[in-house]
Amino acid sequence: MSGFLGDLSPQQQAILDVFRKSLMLKGMLRARDDDITLLRFLRARQFDLEKAEAMFAAMLKFREENNVDTIRETFAFPEKDKVKQYYPHYHHKTDKQGRPMYFEQLGVLKLDELLKVTTLERMLLYHVQEWEVLIDTKFPACSKKAKTSINSSLTVLDLKGVSLKHMTKTVRAFIQKLARVDQDYYPEYLGKMMIINAPTSFKAIWALVKPFLDKHTLKKIEVHGSQFLPHLLKEADAESIPAFLGGSCCCEGRCQNSDAGPWRDPTYMVVEPLKAQQVT
Repeated sequence: MSGFLGDLSPQQQAILDVFRKSLMLKGMLRARDDDITLLRFLRARQFDLEKAEAMFAAMLKFREENNVDTIRETFAFPEKDKVKQYYPHYHHKTDKQGRPMYFEQLGVLKLDELLKVTTLERMLLYHVQEWEVLIDTKFPACSKKAKTSINSSLTVLDLKGVSLKHMTKTVRAFIQKLARVDQDYYPEYLGKMMIINAPTSFKAIWALVKPFLDKHTLKKIEVHGSQFLPHLLKEADAESIPAFLGGSCCCEGRCQNSDAGPWRDPTYMVVEPLKAQQVT
């Protein structure tokens, strides 16, 4: 069985029930922690109850230490436009499954310029803030449009222009920090990652990045060179793919800046969920 809600073995269901009850008795279960959420932590730890509970506890500690429950309201990031100029990254529309698509153009990364307008510490907090926006607004809107639960995304990592010179010690340390946040505190949200325009030097670059990723995450990653478009079109319609990647979308003001998707459509906007309250 897959370990997803609606596809659980009797043993997995029993572990989920024990996990939920244990978290509740320890005052760790929040109003927002439905079975879909709990199963993410269980899948991330192969339904090992002790490890899943330790992971969940670490997530709660991280949120408390970084004021994550209020980070959308309390963390100001006025340098966002400049940051996106030197490090293009953005959500843009949905794939064929209704999942939000996230694009990064690492080959355009200008780290020296980036560090003139922000710090890596602030970038990390901004990254967490963007996670909260995705979970609270984008997933619910995508779910409403798709008429089914959407709680994972498709990431497209564009390596056009990337070379070993990009993989400085600072960049590697930053990637490691982001990978830890994503895997430890926001597990199982990655539906699939497509690495495109992988250069001939990719094997050497991959050798530097691969140790930061767990085995479960690695299974969700596809790597393609410059002939990536047929593979990407299997995942998303042309009108959802930016034109510079071979699609037909030409958002006003550029796709990179549009934040286009169901979350921008009043038809699909939803009331945000409860956050920090504990279940008693």
